[in-house]
Amino acid sequence: MHRFRCGVVYFSAGLWWYSALHFGGSVQHVPLNNPDSAALKTWIMAIFGDDAPTESDYRPGTAYKRIALPLNTSGTLRKETNSAAMTQSFVALKILLTKMHEVFETVEPSQSNRHVFGHRIRELLLLAAMEVEASWAAVLRANGYTGDRWNTKDYVKLLKPMLLDSFTLKLRSYPDFQPITPFMGWSGQSPTKSLPWYSAYNHTKHNREQYLPAATFECAVQAVSAAAVMFYAQFGYRFETGDEMRPVIGNVFALSIDHSMYPTSCYIPNAENGPKAWEWELLNFPFA
Repeated sequence: MHRFRCGVVYFSAGLWWYSALHFGGSVQHVPLNNPDSAALKTWIMAIFGDDAPTESDYRPGTAYKRIALPLNTSGTLRKETNSAAMTQSFVALKILLTKMHEVFETVEPSQSNRHVFGHRIRELLLLAAMEVEASWAAVLRANGYTGDRWNTKDYVKLLKPMLLDSFTLKLRSYPDFQPITPFMGWSGQSPTKSLPWYSAYNHTKHNREQYLPAATFECAVQAVSAAAVMFYAQFGYRFETGDEMRPVIGNVFALSIDHSMYPTSCYIPNAENGPKAWEWELLNFPFA
C-alpha cells in the first residue's frame, strides 16, 4: 500500500505514469507494458487500495489561463505566466500593503479593534475590494467568459476552480490577530452577502453616510488579504530566490493552503523527463 492517501495515474509518451498527490513530489513509471484499463485498475487496487478509481477529464500538460493550481510534481508554470499582468498586479498589491501598514500605525491589529471604523479604513477597504474585483474580471476575461457587465453571481464561479477558500493568511508581525480566510463560506446562493468584507464594501461604497460603520478594520484587512489570495491564485506562490515579490508579500503574510479540500485539483506534466515535460498548453476553463 502507498503511504499517501491519494494518487494519480496517466498515460503519456507510450507509458503509464503515477504520482502520489502530495504536491512537489516525483513521477514514476508504472510497471505495466500496455494501456489496458483492467490491468491498470488491478495495479491501483494493489498500490492504493482503491477498487473504484475516478476517471478525470483533465489532460496532463494542460493548464487554465491565470489559474495557478498547485503542481503535483516539481517544476514551474512561470514560462506560461503573463509577466506584464503579474507585474501590474504585484504593484497594485504592494500599494495596498503599504496603505494597510499606514493604517496599522494608527489602529493596532488586535482582536479588540476588529470593529473600529473610519475614513482611512474605508479608503483601504474600497481600494482592496476594487483590486479583487479587477482580478476576478481579469481571470474571467482571460478564459473567454461571455459578457462584460459581471457581478458576484459570475465571480463566485471562480471559487472552486481557483481553490480560493483553501487559502489562509496570518499577519506575521501580529500573531494574535485571527487567521484570515477571506473566501471561506462564499456561496453561489448569496454571492455578495456571503463575503462579509465584500458586502461591507458594497454598502459603504454606495452610501457612505449610512454605512461608514460597515467599513471596519477587520473588513479592510480581509479585503487586502483577498487581494493577496487572488494574486497567489493567479500567478502561484513559489517565487524564485531573489524575486522581489517573495519578501514583499511573504514578510506581511504567512500563507497556508488546505490541500485536503481539493485533493485532485493540480497540474501534471505531459511526460516525465521528456523534452516537453514543462511546456504547458493553456486552455480556457470550461465555466458552466
